[in-house]
Amino acid sequence: MKHIVVVGGSYGGVACVKELQKHISKDANVAITLIEKRDARYHCVASYRALVQADFAKNLWIPYTNLFPPGSPHKVVRGTVTEVHGDHVVMDLDGSIHKVSFDYLVLATGSYIPAPAKLKAQSSAEGIALMDRIRADLQLSQSIVIVGGGACGTEFAGEIKYAYPDKYVALIHDQPSLVDYPRFPQNFKDKAREYLEKRGVEVILNERVEIEGLSRDHPCQRAHRTISLKNSHRVIESDMQFFSIGIEVDTNYMHTLQPATAAQTKRDSGIPFDVGSIIDTKTSAIHVKSTLQLDHDDFPNIFAIGDISNADPVPTAYAAATAGEVAARNIIVLLKHEMQNASNVQENTGITRCRKSSHETKLEDYAPVNALMVLAMNPTGGVSNLPVVGTLLGGLAAWAVKSGDLFSGRFWKEMNMPRP
Repeated sequence: MKHIVVVGGSYGGVACVKELQKHISKDANVAITLIEKRDARYHCVASYRALVQADFAKNLWIPYTNLFPPGSPHKVVRGTVTEVHGDHVVMDLDGSIHKVSFDYLVLATGSYIPAPAKLKAQSSAEGIALMDRIRADLQLSQSIVIVGGGACGTEFAGEIKYAYPDKYVALIHDQPSLVDYPRFPQNFKDKAREYLEKRGVEVILNERVEIEGLSRDHPCQRAHRTISLKNSHRVIESDMQFFSIGIEVDTNYMHTLQPATAAQTKRDSGIPFDVGSIIDTKTSAIHVKSTLQLDHDDFPNIFAIGDISNADPVPTAYAAATAGEVAARNIIVLLKHEMQNASNVQENTGITRCRKSSHETKLEDYAPVNALMVLAMNPTGGVSNLPVVGTLLGGLAAWAVKSGDLFSGRFWKEMNMPRP
């Protein structure tokens, strides 16, 4: 039986699994294993809404119970992958070490963004308790300072001000514009700032601060702090602060990677494989080909998608999901070709052809997602940059597409679970 292993059960990993299932019939001699370190999927896109609306928090954690149909060979295994090899991964399962062999591997372990956007909680119960504590602290606070004006900080500031209009909310950013990402138009960045300012958020640009006790490792604190802006020397009194800067990728499990067979241990040049050649030294992201396979010819069966790959200049949930689907279709092409060659039979493999593949053995190139972003800053709207709609109509799009339930209904349905 052929074995496909997907590591990471968030937007990219689940999208990959769902796409694989579309093309693998129950009669196919193929099994899918999803390895995920948590007991439930964390819908981080909705985290800020849940922080200000306690009744919304139940939407955040989606069980994996119904991801695969009953009686199928597919399964979800809870564990943490610590090593990747050419034909297997090593997984820590409650302190017990297990080897999981694969024919095809998809790495989709995502990234860490400071809480509450993403939580380092190891379980849904731990995550819910942490969110409840932060929410209680927020309710007791009157002067909130958020450091970092990327997409997360911008949405967070809007949600807090909408839920608590009488609280002072300041968003401090060290760049001349909010959401200052490459390829996004200035009009979009300006609209984001204007949207917040019209609703009472103080946006402070081109300023740096250092706040005692606040860091990436301690991104939320309820404490009285006298905050001095480094450029203007202005002073702000605050009783709660949030750190919302940067994205962190952990690909340490790649350090063990070597080709599975001795014949593969050297390129044509005779140089032994060095895993550092496919890992970005600054970001720790994995270098991939346009097909999302590792950027090394010895590993055509290993794919990396989402935030851990270098495929997209601005990682988003939408980009991760799109990449997951492309990786799945490419695995199907490779798998179908491999199974047909092994049996010398052209039909009845239980693997259906991908419609997007114009040739039986040609892999699909992943096209980086356009400069698309929906900033839902409260339940009534926000600002969007959509390739067709544009920024001005993007406010309507933010309300219609994302603001209402922040895609919660869609992802519960994707997991085959009834909405709580």
